[in-house]
Amino acid sequence: MLLKKILFILILLSCKINANGQISAIFADEFPDSSKTRIGLVAEYGLNATALTSQFISKFYKGGFIDAGLKDQVLSRTKNMNNIGADVNYGVYVGIKMDSIFHKKNISLFFSLRDKAHFDARYSKDFYKVGFYGNAAYAGQVADFNDFNLTFLRYQQLQVGLFSSKYDSAARWGIAISLLKGEQYSSIFAQKAELFTSADGQYIDFNTNMQVAQSDTSKKGIGAFNGVGASIDIYFEAPFKTRFGNSKLRVSIADVGAIKFNSKSLFLNQDSLFHYDGFHVNSIYDLQDSTFSATSQDSIINSIAPFKNQSLSVTLPAVLNLSYETQFSEHFLLVEGIRYVFNGNYHLLAYVKGNFIINPKFTVSATVGYGGYGKFNYGIGAFANLGKGFIIYAGSSNLEGFITPKKAAGQSAYISLVKNFK
Repeated sequence: MLLKKILFILILLSCKINANGQISAIFADEFPDSSKTRIGLVAEYGLNATALTSQFISKFYKGGFIDAGLKDQVLSRTKNMNNIGADVNYGVYVGIKMDSIFHKKNISLFFSLRDKAHFDARYSKDFYKVGFYGNAAYAGQVADFNDFNLTFLRYQQLQVGLFSSKYDSAARWGIAISLLKGEQYSSIFAQKAELFTSADGQYIDFNTNMQVAQSDTSKKGIGAFNGVGASIDIYFEAPFKTRFGNSKLRVSIADVGAIKFNSKSLFLNQDSLFHYDGFHVNSIYDLQDSTFSATSQDSIINSIAPFKNQSLSVTLPAVLNLSYETQFSEHFLLVEGIRYVFNGNYHLLAYVKGNFIINPKFTVSATVGYGGYGKFNYGIGAFANLGKGFIIYAGSSNLEGFITPKKAAGQSAYISLVKNFK
């Protein structure tokens, strides 16, 4: 089933670890004046959905039995339209503090190398019901799959940039450009997709108006070089004082760019009606392989979707972050922010994060938010200065899928290990 294939892709993604491509992840804290070089490993993954639950996804992936009760439970959460999404990445970076660049001091040069993947989809309630209950309930009716879309993108990124630790009353800024290697891309957008099942179950009609694209299927894996592109990241941070305490305004936008996949990519622009009434056997003694050849999976797909080879231009899912923080006391810092992903089925995420500073070398945090690929988001995190130049960040922005797997899907984890050298 198409829905099962989509979920399988998503689960494969969630079992890998990856890195945040933003400059703010590289310089999340001040680059100490006593250090000249910084090396870091960063990794994170995130998975969320508006209707599916962690229990459902886990059983689907592991091959467990999905009983009627579990299907019904997810169905009760399913709305007319539903979202699901995942981002997984990993990477390494090096920051070097320069004596002067463009006659400016306090500027660092940095390089990073990352592997990044993104998945998101939007589907209707009818799509879920047909996928997991079959189409018998739609006898004499139309199942509405309209506005279905899916995107899967994986690419590798080589980034170089500059970061200023002090500028205009201690503000910080950063800018980076990246060269991108496109590994894999798949997308489906069905403006119209309607499945009609005859009242007697003798035939089905599938009426579609859709566009489908896929990168070269003969080259897969991290070594595949199916496209080339570029992107830019920008970061700015401005501190100021308020009557509540020292404050900072941060804004960043990451992965603004595109990848052009080569001419061996596949593309379909289809607007047609597919009619299927099974196959006919006049006599059991006349059964031949040719009887079934016209109804094979490949032949059905080819009749609905005659692909052609052409190059594809793909816009990256750019990420906007805006936050405002206030240091209310020596031991408490409050952050309010929003996050939005362009070119994806992502709702604006608004969140509040409290940082509890135990001492200068150890901080814990708690986050609550609403939006993204799911609904409510709950997270915890920790920062620790381990000494000898080692710093670690770890945590999760989505604990709900781990804590209540029958009621939520959201799960994520991140870790960053930094070493500063004098």
